[in-house]
Amino acid sequence: MVRRSADPRWLVVLASCLLASPVAAAGPVPRLEHVVVIVLENTNYEDARTAPYVASLIAHGASFSDYHAITHPSQPNYLALWAGSTLGVRDNKCPAPGSPFSVENLGHACESAGRTWRAYSENLPAAGSSACKSGKGSGYARKHAPWTNFGNLDHENERPFTDFAADVAAGRLPALAFVIPNNCNNAHSCPFSVADDWLAANVPAMLAAVGPKGAVLVTFDEDDDRTSNRVLTVVVGAPVKPGYVSAHKVSHYTLLRTLCESLGLPAFGAARDEAPIVDIWTQGPGGPVPGKKP
Repeated sequence: MVRRSADPRWLVVLASCLLASPVAAAGPVPRLEHVVVIVLENTNYEDARTAPYVASLIAHGASFSDYHAITHPSQPNYLALWAGSTLGVRDNKCPAPGSPFSVENLGHACESAGRTWRAYSENLPAAGSSACKSGKGSGYARKHAPWTNFGNLDHENERPFTDFAADVAAGRLPALAFVIPNNCNNAHSCPFSVADDWLAANVPAMLAAVGPKGAVLVTFDEDDDRTSNRVLTVVVGAPVKPGYVSAHKVSHYTLLRTLCESLGLPAFGAARDEAPIVDIWTQGPGGPVPGKKP
């Protein structure tokens, strides 16, 4: 009988095999040059994923079958994604109760790390506007623009959506861009087919703008007021596995942690308690399971 454990060469071979194993090898979140996050409104998972253009995004990108928003109604979900906390906000009042806030958030974190950011909102009347609403009918609503409620970031980075194309043309697309369609194009006040058409008209140019080391994310603030609050989130771009569906249970806090990792920012708020999403990237499925840390 050969006692392999006594042969140091066998130990070397075993260690080499473990290091080469795709299970043992961690697959971290890639550092991205540009991330565009589009937030839509109040749509359940099934209705969103079957829309024609969204279905094409799912086919070409990675999506999640068990992604959940944090609460109801809209405003606290936007705060959760931006700052890792609802900050005690439970309604859509403008301005958000308790604001201006001074806790860490994506805007301040980017500025502290020397990363650029901008938020582009349809029908925003002017850069840095504090207006609660703007535009005829289903226009801009400040409750969908969480950055407006913070006192520790540069409000000049809050821009009308028309500035997005101008920034791309001028070569100044920020590292992090949030895009908020108006209340018709985000499915808040119009059928989801309108939002799907808006995505079809705008996402291709965004994908071209982020380049081979960037990604475009489409998510929803909440579902249509169901207890499960299950929403669709899809990530598209060259670093993402095409047609991949992750079954891990994740949330806005998990996505925030992943955004921090992709931009090289320290995690903050409830995102600190989350493991980042690692299974959707083309470099491999290793690493910790995303979601709540044990």
